[in-house]
Amino acid sequence: MSDGKKQIVNKFGPALVSLANAARAFDAPVRNPLLVQAPGFSWGTTNYLAMPRASAFISLIEHFFGIIILAPIILIRRGFKQIFQTLKEFEKKDWFALIYVSMGGSALGLFFFLISLGMGNPTVAILLQKTQPLITLAFAAVILKEKPTWQYYVALSISLIGVFLIIFEELIRSGQPFNWVAFIAILCSLLAATMWGGSTVFGRRLTEKLNYWDLTFLRYVGGFFFLLVFNGILLTYNNTYFGFLFAGINVSPGLYDVSDYLLLSKGISVYPQVYNGFWPVIACIAYSAVLTGGVLPLVLYYFGLKRSKATIAGLAELAFPLLAIFVNYFFLGYGLTTLQIIGAGILLVTVSMLSYINTKENEKARMAEQQTIKN
Repeated sequence: MSDGKKQIVNKFGPALVSLANAARAFDAPVRNPLLVQAPGFSWGTTNYLAMPRASAFISLIEHFFGIIILAPIILIRRGFKQIFQTLKEFEKKDWFALIYVSMGGSALGLFFFLISLGMGNPTVAILLQKTQPLITLAFAAVILKEKPTWQYYVALSISLIGVFLIIFEELIRSGQPFNWVAFIAILCSLLAATMWGGSTVFGRRLTEKLNYWDLTFLRYVGGFFFLLVFNGILLTYNNTYFGFLFAGINVSPGLYDVSDYLLLSKGISVYPQVYNGFWPVIACIAYSAVLTGGVLPLVLYYFGLKRSKATIAGLAELAFPLLAIFVNYFFLGYGLTTLQIIGAGILLVTVSMLSYINTKENEKARMAEQQTIKN
């Protein structure tokens, strides 16, 4: 590639990072309607397995779509022979890392995240995902023996204040002494962040032997087979859940849909819009698996990240949580209180600064290593 073309590509790097994160912001308005209409689920229900079963079932289908999209790409690029050859050379630590990335980072990470989207405030679930850099550095300290800098402990302390402000009012918002449904949703969101944060560390080890496309494909394949077994354990292979695919989707499931209120204020009658049949549900799941919550955002993100400076990339990544706040408020009616907005600001600023510092430190270490090799 010529220098002129490289400059053009690099110029659009931050825009691609922003676009990838902006796409993820439109994830909840599609996934949330599916989840809250899960078989047996209703607010205040005693059927505690309704949401986990729906999350596991939808996660399985999303992984299936991910494989369908990635398999032709791998085949066209260089086939599957290279993947099999690399797997033959794997050590025990490599296999453990791959199992964690596929089972934990891909399957269980999505499983817990979907539960948090369905049972709680989707905006809170998304904001809590920004704790991932903190979790990643903790995993790196334990697994990779990387010593955290003093900035990490400062950012951790400050960001915990932001997390507390976000979750505190969510737990008492219902007017009850303690909102257990919100607590479960928050816990699942933090578990998803933990799974994905650890996946970043173990994935870093695997990138030394696998390129990004191969690793992503293996991640989806491993997650798919794990979810096949997991769904069997949760007993989702029955007419109830397969019938869920044919039930259709109500696109106005919110308890207080702001978009409906806007139409009502103009004198327009609003009724829940229901799309019956198999294809609307599959279209929604495929939309999330490919366009907003899966393959495409990952590809755009890593392609743009390689062509962006750390400072600019860190700011571009804020497109996801900031846009999600407005998108979820408009389409689903989920808002934030004043304290939660303050907490979100504290969390996003501290974590973004920490991500930037960590990236710069990695760049310095890499340059020092290259200089040592030259000498």
